[in-house]
Amino acid sequence: MMRIQGLIMAIPTIFFSFLLLYLVLWNLYYSFTNWSLLNPHPSFVGLQTYMSLLSTEYFSISFTHSILLSAGAVVFGNLLGLLFASLLYFLGNERLRSFYLSLLIYPLSISMAANSLIWLWLFNIHIGINWFLRMLHLPTPLWLSSPSMEFPSLMIVVIWAYAGLSLIFYLAAFMGVDKSLIEAARIDKASPFRILFRVLLPNSMNGFIVSSALLFLFSFRVFSPPYLLSGGPTNIFLQTSVVYMYYLFTTEYFAQASAVATIITAIATAVVIPYALYGIKRWMKHE
Repeated sequence: MMRIQGLIMAIPTIFFSFLLLYLVLWNLYYSFTNWSLLNPHPSFVGLQTYMSLLSTEYFSISFTHSILLSAGAVVFGNLLGLLFASLLYFLGNERLRSFYLSLLIYPLSISMAANSLIWLWLFNIHIGINWFLRMLHLPTPLWLSSPSMEFPSLMIVVIWAYAGLSLIFYLAAFMGVDKSLIEAARIDKASPFRILFRVLLPNSMNGFIVSSALLFLFSFRVFSPPYLLSGGPTNIFLQTSVVYMYYLFTTEYFAQASAVATIITAIATAVVIPYALYGIKRWMKHE
């Protein structure tokens, strides 16, 4: 009976898995064609679409931005998540911990579009951050009005939005560390700094792996911040791979857009598979 119930519960997962696989394969097929608005009856052209993409400046710039954005999110997201998780872990008051945790993960509870609009106001050169900096008689960056500041501004938005994700995984990993190890370290009069680096972090690798994988995936596929901060898909200084894919679809270059989507899927899969294999290995070890 339990086996039948388990199979019934798995039906939606199986259905959507096959649907996703079908869409991925459908997209993969059309990436090898010359499909466009001017050519509604596409023919197979092999790797020609990919070769033309690789020779396009917009493609290389957009993917470079995506890689840099993902790398920045992984590095700074992990650093901020680790910092906040450490401060919350050693905070003795449970109510204060819950209060600060709610504040720090608040960006995760709202959409990326809302996050982007909030920062769009904060980056306004007349109000927001610059208004506060002028009060302190400090330099006021142009943020979204300067080519040299546009991409760093985008990275700030993405890191702010996803740092709470890293915080959750690190804090959960810290809470899962054997309490006897913490007590033994405290009996030896170890400082919180030594407890963090000698006890907590060595036993929290799962938190680091999960956090890094998700930060990379979420930031690599991000769409709303670069699109809304730039006001459209054509700003080369804020264009990412997903925005470029959207631009190709809206301009009816369907085959090129499918090729970009295939490359994004391949990169995401390359990140997910090692993490999945690591999780399966740990599960089999516990079994």
